[in-house]
Amino acid sequence: MNKILLFGGTTEGRLAAELIATEKIPFTLCVATDYGAELMPEHLKPQTRVGRLDLPQMINFINNGHFTHVVDATHPYAVLASENIKAACAHTGAHYLRLLRDSDDEKLPAGALSATDTTEAARILTDISGPVFLATGIKEVPDFLGIPDASERLFVRVLPNAEALISLKTAGLPGAHIICMQGPFDTDMNTATLRHIRKVWSQAHPEQAEADLILVTKESGNAGGFREKCEAAEMTGARLLVIGRPRETEGISPEEFEDYIRSLGSKTAGIRDIWVIGLGMSSVHLTREADAALRACDLIIGAGRMLDMTAEFGKETFCSYDYPEITRYLQGHPEYRRIAVVFSGDIGFYSGAARMRQCLEGLPFEVHAVSGIPSPVHFLNTIGKTWADVHLASLHGRTSAVTALVRVHEKTLFLLGKETDVSDICRRLIDSGLGNTAVTIGTDLMTDAEQIISGSPADFVQKCFSPLGMIYIENPAAKQAPAACALDDHVFMRGSVPMTKAPVRAQVLSALQLTSHAVLYDIGAGTGSVSIAAARSIPEGTVYAIEKNPEALALIDCNCMRLQADNVITCPGSAPDITDIPQPPTHAFIGGSSGNFKEIILWLKKLNPNCRIVMTAVTLETISRVLDCCHEMALGDPEIVHIQASRAKKAGASHLMQAENPVWIICVDGKTGDVPVS
Repeated sequence: MNKILLFGGTTEGRLAAELIATEKIPFTLCVATDYGAELMPEHLKPQTRVGRLDLPQMINFINNGHFTHVVDATHPYAVLASENIKAACAHTGAHYLRLLRDSDDEKLPAGALSATDTTEAARILTDISGPVFLATGIKEVPDFLGIPDASERLFVRVLPNAEALISLKTAGLPGAHIICMQGPFDTDMNTATLRHIRKVWSQAHPEQAEADLILVTKESGNAGGFREKCEAAEMTGARLLVIGRPRETEGISPEEFEDYIRSLGSKTAGIRDIWVIGLGMSSVHLTREADAALRACDLIIGAGRMLDMTAEFGKETFCSYDYPEITRYLQGHPEYRRIAVVFSGDIGFYSGAARMRQCLEGLPFEVHAVSGIPSPVHFLNTIGKTWADVHLASLHGRTSAVTALVRVHEKTLFLLGKETDVSDICRRLIDSGLGNTAVTIGTDLMTDAEQIISGSPADFVQKCFSPLGMIYIENPAAKQAPAACALDDHVFMRGSVPMTKAPVRAQVLSALQLTSHAVLYDIGAGTGSVSIAAARSIPEGTVYAIEKNPEALALIDCNCMRLQADNVITCPGSAPDITDIPQPPTHAFIGGSSGNFKEIILWLKKLNPNCRIVMTAVTLETISRVLDCCHEMALGDPEIVHIQASRAKKAGASHLMQAENPVWIICVDGKTGDVPVS
């Protein structure tokens, strides 16, 4: 499929983009400046990229964008840019097209001067006195600042942007000599500008009122307004100094370019079908859908092992698992209309299929997904294990934590990538104190070399296995890791409702030791600051925000929506009178009890004797009642932390620390925080 990268904020660039868009060929237009982008019509702006690119950046941009053609419609004088574009195409293999500007064959007015470049033009002006109208653009101005009396003689016309104005003012040009205007300029505008310059010069230099006015311009062709400048010079008696256009020996005219693009457009028409197929573990286990797609296609693409599995279909093949390379191959071979790209296992489980689909985005391919039977599912079924509660990870072409995952997951399965992976994993388990776990290894599944073996980590530390396999690890002593997360106070809508402040909230979350699937009761939830911070730290858990104040309940709902915490469920009412919460708590935070500490703690412990409870108190009386309650209920010695936080407040040139209310944080240990077994 053809895809074009177009360079040029010129008139030719805009017209070329219009033509390409009309032909419905995917393209990106690169312009150097924001101003260049502003000049583009609205319907072209989504395809416009702003910013200059050096050669390495061009190469990366062409490769990453999978461009088949690059059109150079930059200004004729942008020689370096054209050289880089051409070199980038040579490096990437993209087809290079230079779009030439229309020439103007009319003769120059009598007395016109000519120069090969700006350096020679400046040298000519050194030997001539009088005003100079510089109509070459901002980039060429520095070359002329060295002429005698430059700040008095030079009148410069540039595009209307702040960068150009600041640059010229910094160079010492007076504001009256700077003309910021957007072209194109017709003969009348150029004539008026020349007459204005003549008038300003004559008033400032009456003794040189008859000096020649020199109009310096590039030989920019019809698109650059060269003819209109010549006509204006002739009408006003100004003398032309023309900087010759760099000679271009290759390129195509606008007419030839139009024919070429229309030809590409006709080839682009039509969408091709691509099936992204999971082959499972072998060709014997193909799904009917995969079998039908492979029989219908006219090209199969994949790694060597995958092509061996599909050899029986007798199709043409392309061996590769480099997805950008595959994309370029497909773009360069439009003769293939029905293509199958094949992967081992299932396309949704640690598969390259996702990367393949990313490479195809925006290209005219209809992508069809065909699932396969993933090897972990077959393996776990074979050894009599369910897979819904297994934590899956991969060492195939990547690194992964091992002990950190096994420590917190009762069941973990790793895809292997190297022959030494099993011994490495078992050694790490032993070294980290997890040597009592049970492991089962399966390799080369559903082949004659299939091997399934179980044991302890110590049994396999000296053994190597086929990298086409997996290892299943059971750790009955696994404990979920605590999670904690705090948010700044300013992110919460508060109104007049009390809120647990960030320093206290962070300590509360730390004391709760929430696990990933925790069920937290936030009693007296207020604005929901603790509920939401907790919910965001345990996205697989659930938080019940218990609150009796209608205003606070509305704030919680609003804050949950704003902060994307839809695992917080608001519960109107007071504890312990609420009876309709479907899950018992693993953790609880009592931020507001209305004096019912004892009743609430009894209620929580009835729901789950192992519930971990954290409370806050701001008065001595409250902390005394909490301690008495813990003693009466034989809850053991609670953990107590006293927090005194202060915030800096600006006072003139200094900062004063303003103390917030001291807070006691009391934690009644719930052991593991597990839900009671019924």
